[in-house]
This record gives sequence, structure tokens and C-alpha cells, in this order.
Amino acid sequence: MAIQLTGLGGFDSGSVISQLVDLARQPLRDIDTKKTQVDVATSTLSSFSAKLTALKNAATALATLSGFTSMAASSTDSGVVATVTGSAVASSFSVEVTQLARAQKTRSDAQSSATAPLGQAGDLEIATDGGTVTVSILPTDSLADIASKIGQSGARVSAAVVNAGGSYRLNVQGLDTGAAKAFTFTETGGLSLGLSTPANTYETAEDAALTIDGLAVSRPTNSIADAIPGVTLALTKTTTEAATVRVAGDSSALKAKLSSFVSLYNDIVNTGHNVAGYGTTKAQNPVLAADSGIRRALDQISSIVTGAVPNATGDYRSLSAVGISLSRDGLMSFDASKLDAALERDPESVRRLFVTDAQSGATGVMKTLSDAITNLVTGDSGAVKSRIDALSAQSRRLVESRSKKEERVLAYEQQLRRQFASLDQAMSRYQAMSNALGSITSLTNKSG
Repeated sequence: MAIQLTGLGGFDSGSVISQLVDLARQPLRDIDTKKTQVDVATSTLSSFSAKLTALKNAATALATLSGFTSMAASSTDSGVVATVTGSAVASSFSVEVTQLARAQKTRSDAQSSATAPLGQAGDLEIATDGGTVTVSILPTDSLADIASKIGQSGARVSAAVVNAGGSYRLNVQGLDTGAAKAFTFTETGGLSLGLSTPANTYETAEDAALTIDGLAVSRPTNSIADAIPGVTLALTKTTTEAATVRVAGDSSALKAKLSSFVSLYNDIVNTGHNVAGYGTTKAQNPVLAADSGIRRALDQISSIVTGAVPNATGDYRSLSAVGISLSRDGLMSFDASKLDAALERDPESVRRLFVTDAQSGATGVMKTLSDAITNLVTGDSGAVKSRIDALSAQSRRLVESRSKKEERVLAYEQQLRRQFASLDQAMSRYQAMSNALGSITSLTNKSG
């Protein structure tokens, strides 16, 4: 049962208790502030870890030969569109297209109306490489009705009514190109649409036909991805003369990857400086001021990208030699023209800076960086992971500490209330005694 204080002769004991309890709760408020800072710091470090992982992914994309040696394909004829879609090597091919792949097209005999009933009944069988389907035709069906039935039959064909200027024909087209995708019609019963008439197939299903460096090639589609390794050829028309398809290194793609890498690197450096403090810039969160995890991460990645690459050969043995360098504040810059000059002079030496080379023993800076980041963010003793784990543990300890202090404050408040209640009762007795003594004195004075 709660203790009610009546007040000590006008003295506001409830207010005094509130003030004393409020003072006792100050450590709780301090814990709340600290926990908020720790939780925000944990979230900030997790975000920093995610940025490191993004940098690792960018480094991994440059650590392999296929990733570093970006290739592009070109063609001298618009009839052959060449695109690098896999691991392609520098090469040149002569390509001549003599026939495009196409789908079969068949039309019916002419009819006077698209919507009037034809008065024909029977079965229309459509045989494809996927099997035969049967479409039942009723006397009340029009050309439009038959087109709809064919479209819903499940056969790999489409059907539509074409207005030929006063007459109407049912046009059926294959959905797939290639000679194997040809189809046939069989009309039974009283059905006579003309679809089974050979002359009404005005375009036959055919494979694409071309030569690549004089070798005959045929495919069922106009997109050919398995003739030249890593290159897809899209055929758009036949050629009057051979087109030259070239596959060559694409420095623009490489420079785009490096530019992205530099941006990610600088984002990490700027984040680390703002979060942990740098120079005259104070830490955004006191918990992370001069944070060891952030400092060690920044130191480690900067050491890797500025150091000499083990077992690199030739004229280029560090990233700065090919245009990637750090300023005094740790930010990275990229001189694309310097990279172009290096690639022109000694492309193999440049490649070994980035790509692991088993023959020369070069580890490549990108794999070294990727491995280091993996250890920072996931390793049991990784600097960033260890700090995140430590902050998470600190947050849990603060919760436990607050719970215990909260219990002590509640006990202290109950103790105060009991003490002031006892004092209130004692004062009430003293007041009663004073009043009684006053009454006796008054009577004595009157009787004298």
C-alpha cells in the first residue's frame, strides 16, 4: 500500500522527496546518454564496415584477369552487332551473313469477312516440334474466332486476321525462329481454310547462315553466343561483303572500374575522419573519438595501396606509378592519362600490379586488399569486427547496470517516503502534545 504524506505542518515533504529522487536518478540519465552514444557508435561502425565491404567487392572485380582486362567488340557492318558478354580475348574475325534466321509464316485463303461465320466445321491440327494440337472449328466460327482459338491452343504460334483491302486472311506465324521450328497444318472434316496449302506458306522457317573466317556456321536464332568465345553476335541483315569483328582491350571500362574504386576508397577515408576525428575535425560521437578499429583499418588499407606490390615486374611496381596515389590527408586520386601511358608502354607490368599472377608470383594489390578487408570486417581478431563486438557488449552491460540502479532508486524512494511518513506522524504527536499543554496553561491562568 502506498504511503501518503500529509505534510509536516505545511512543510512540502512530497516535493523534497521528488527532488531527492531526481538527484538519485541522475546516474540513470547518464547511463541512458552513454547507451545512446554506444548504440549510435555501433551503427556507425557497422555502416563503416559495409563501406569496407563495398571497397572489397570493387577490388575483387579488378583482381582477376577477366575483370581487369576489360574487352570491347566492334563491327564494320551494322548487319553484325558484336558485344562482349563473357571472357573474350583480343582477336579479329571476318564475318559474312548470307541468311537470317526466321520463323514460318502461313496464311489462309481469302475470305470476304473477318467476323461473319464461315459455315465450316472440322478439326485443324497444328504439328510443331513440340507435338500436335487440335483446334475444333464450328460452323458459327469466323476468321477472328479461329485466330483466337489458335492463339489459345498452346502451340508455339500466333494468329491474327489481316485486312488485305476488301478481303481477309488468317495469318499464322511461328513464335520461334529456325528450321526445326517449322509447323504444318492438317484440315479435316468440312474444313477448307487453305492453311494446309503449301503455296500459302509464304515464308519458311530457316536457320541463320554465316561464315566466320570462311567457316560455315548455322544457328536457329539471330543471336549467336557460342561461335566466338565471350562474344555475342546479333545478326540484323545479310551482308554484301564480309564484316570485320574486332575484340580489343577497352581501357574506358577499366578506367570506369578504377574511378569507382577510388570513389569508394575516398568515401571510407572521409567517413573515418568524420567519425573518429582528424586534424581539427572533432569526432561526431565521443565514443568513437580516435577509435582504434577505424584507425587500424585506415592505416592498413592505405599501407597496401601505397606500398610496392610484391613480385611486380617491369617499369611499374606501385599504384602511384600508374596514376593512383594518396594525398597527405589520405584521399586517393586517379590520373587516367598516366594509366593510359603505362598501358601503352608496358601493359603486362601494369596488369601484374592488379592481378594475381601464379607464374611470376605477383599477388596483385587488389587481392591483397580484398583479403585484408575480409579480415578487418569478419575475422575473429579483425579490428573493425572486434570494435563492433566490444561496443555491443558494452551496450548490454549498460542495460544490466541501469536495471540494477533503477531498483536501488526505487528502494531509495520508498525509504524516503517511510522516513518522512514517520516524521510526519511524530510531528503530529508533538503538535497534539503542544496543543494539550497550551490548553492546560490557559486554564491555569484563568483560575489564578
